[in-house]
Amino acid sequence: MKRNILSAVVLSTALKVLFVLFCLMLLCPPVSLAQEQVAQDQQSQIKHKMIMLDESRKQILYVDQFEPKNDWVIKLTDGGVWDVQLIGNNRILVALYELGGFREYDLTTRKVVREVIDKKYKRTLTAIRFTDGRTLLGCNVNRGYQFFLLDAEGKLAKELPHVKDTEIRIARRTPRDTIVFGCKNDWVTEIDLDGKIVREFKVDGAKHIYHVAENAKGNLLVSAGYGCFVAEYDKQNNIVKKWGGLPAPKNHTFIFFSKFQTLKNGNLVVATWTGHGTNDSSKGVQLAEFDNNANLVWTWHNPKIAGSINNVIILDESDTNKLYE
Repeated sequence: MKRNILSAVVLSTALKVLFVLFCLMLLCPPVSLAQEQVAQDQQSQIKHKMIMLDESRKQILYVDQFEPKNDWVIKLTDGGVWDVQLIGNNRILVALYELGGFREYDLTTRKVVREVIDKKYKRTLTAIRFTDGRTLLGCNVNRGYQFFLLDAEGKLAKELPHVKDTEIRIARRTPRDTIVFGCKNDWVTEIDLDGKIVREFKVDGAKHIYHVAENAKGNLLVSAGYGCFVAEYDKQNNIVKKWGGLPAPKNHTFIFFSKFQTLKNGNLVVATWTGHGTNDSSKGVQLAEFDNNANLVWTWHNPKIAGSINNVIILDESDTNKLYE
């Protein structure tokens, strides 16, 4: 009899414990779900003003997440643009791929205010305006690449040597007056303005390097294309930090990391190109932002208004009347 009473007490206690645990589960979701909710709340608080190049639909977009009524689009009827730079006077400089050369747009009127077009510069992938007014064009020509330096009037001042059997994407100038860029063969290259190679190294895991730039520490940031990451390399070519990578975080799809930008708070925003098709933007996010700890904290995905984004400028802290090299 005592044994039966004891068993009943134990069973009753166990049922009470299970009931309490069940109530706690209802009130407190699993840690992973709670973390996911925190991430969603954090992402909803991040907003940007940005200029984007839409490669697949051939357009330039301005998106203001603070005031969507300010959004605008420039439809490109004579070919796509691959590179963009703030050059002051409320203007952007873009590289003209099919036409060859560069074009400047006024950001207020969205009108063309200057252009230099020449079939010699056909397949211009990158255009860099220097502070002295010169413009460097990087073109994929004759089964290789070549850089052309134009004077402040837009006239050809220097042709750098033609390099065969590889292609380039986005190049940038360094404080040493050299040019850094990535190649289709997955090597980072740095050259002087005579075309002499001063540094090069291979990026493991990269597939078609898209963009290379030097940061304030003198290290190089490299976007790895289909490798879907951005990596920071020190002066000895050692990797010191990495953002992104495959597999992508849960509920996200990464296909190709292209142009990136480091924000003043240390976060990194990268354009995540998704394919040449006009509707390929449905395949994955179009922009991604990582914090200092390389955590994904924000994405932008709107295939209704944009195709594959290959270039982005975050304008939150930028002055469009200044030139940013």
